[in-house]
Amino acid sequence: MGALKIPGLVGDNQFTEGFVSGLLLIFFSEIGDKTFFIALLLALKQDRTTVFVGTFGALAIMTLISVGLGQVFHQVDELLPVSTDVPLDDVLACALLLYFGINTLRGAADADAKAAEEKEEAGEVVTGLSSSTAAAATATLVASTFSLVFAAEWGDKSFLATIALAAASDPAGVVVGAVTGHGLATGIAVAGGSLLSNYISERTANYIGGSLFLVFAAATVFDIVTGAHGG
Repeated sequence: MGALKIPGLVGDNQFTEGFVSGLLLIFFSEIGDKTFFIALLLALKQDRTTVFVGTFGALAIMTLISVGLGQVFHQVDELLPVSTDVPLDDVLACALLLYFGINTLRGAADADAKAAEEKEEAGEVVTGLSSSTAAAATATLVASTFSLVFAAEWGDKSFLATIALAAASDPAGVVVGAVTGHGLATGIAVAGGSLLSNYISERTANYIGGSLFLVFAAATVFDIVTGAHGG
């Protein structure tokens, strides 16, 4: 009997698995998030390209930091003096993915109301930034947007999810996938993210995102059982 293979999920090469999980989880985590609305609202008042550069730059750097933290957990697991057949970094990653999956699905029913709150909070932050950068140079606006988004994203669900993915998956694949996901979500926000509601509601995005967290948690369990993630 051949080994089970589901492209991009289990039995595939680790870079591809990391890329697919990073891309899908980050994209659906970011849709309707505070940073999404910050980019959307800023783009209504400022140059869209400048807003994209500042927002995407912050998210890309944040991705590198979170993947680095995930690799720290991975290395600590390998350096533990007690030898174990169970990869603790993968177990931690699975626990985080399960938590986010269950939490996201539980909150899906109220996702539209939560998104409205996120948009209102983002609006308050953007109002302050817009008034102080109304006549600012491009470099200043990029730096201000970068700082704003970086602060909003720190400790967010997508930040922690990336740490979990990087602890259990190929870090290069996670970086490329997560950065691509951030780029797509930011591009949609800057281009006019409000149009997205015509095709997908926040509730639907939460159901999809929560389900994906559970799917990749199950894939991690499968890799643990089969020993697919060796060192």
